[in-house]
Amino acid sequence: MKQQIGVFLQMVVLSALPALIAYQLFFGIPLIVMPACLLAGVLVFSVGTRLREH
Repeated sequence: MKQQIGVFLQMVVLSALPALIAYQLFFGIPLIVMPACLLAGVLVFSVGTRLREH
């Protein structure tokens, strides 16, 4: 079950970050949001990796 949650978290991050870049290009969001979302994505991805390993 933990491995499935880990895969799900990784897939969410890998699909959300490119979607965020596209949203930024089309609609524009404050520039500080991009690094904050990138850091959050790295944290969520690392949690997903740890869940998959155990």
